Amino acid sequence: MPKKLLKADYINIIESHFAKQGKRLTNLSKSTLPKLKEIIEKYNIKFDEKQIIEDNEEIIKLQKEKKKKEDKEREERDKKYKEEKDRKKKEWEGLTEEEKDKVLTFIVIEQNKVYLNDYWKNKKKNDELKRETDIMEKKFKDDGAVVERIKDNQLIVNGINVIHGWCVEPFDWDYTYQDAKDNIDGFEPLKILEEIKILQQ
Repeated sequence: MPKKLLKADYINIIESHFAKQGKRLTNLSKSTLPKLKEIIEKYNIKFDEKQIIEDNEEIIKLQKEKKKKEDKEREERDKKYKEEKDRKKKEWEGLTEEEKDKVLTFIVIEQNKVYLNDYWKNKKKNDELKRETDIMEKKFKDDGAVVERIKDNQLIVNGINVIHGWCVEPFDWDYTYQDAKDNIDGFEPLKILEEIKILQQ
């Protein structure tokens, strides 16, 4: 812990002194330590060095305690996350191939519902991106650039890849199925199976 005043302390002492008078000095942060001490002496600024050092030590102590608490909370979160991930993985591994297929199919159907629900909104957005990219393409060509159209929102301009925004791609059942399988620890396999049983009744 610091047993002497730091440059920041001297700056605070000077700033506080002048703030009480409604004044301020500029460029204190650029001043050297001897220069700051000189200002304090010149303006006869009184301060309690011992108290400032004690306050600094208390601040450092509180910061260490806060960091220790945050580290502990992060460790607990990480531990809980790992336990949840391991539990879901174990649940998944305990399923039959037929049950796994049902779970994955259910996930894909739910994600397809989201896609269909947002279809018109996403189509409008995709159309806007295409129109904006059309304008960009024309401008680049008018400026004499070599332009190749790759996608509705993607160009290659003089060899540089230019992507304008993010288009929502058409729903891909196989890709979504595989993605769900690769990230199954983000789902609750047993809960999903229960939902499927209720739907099948």
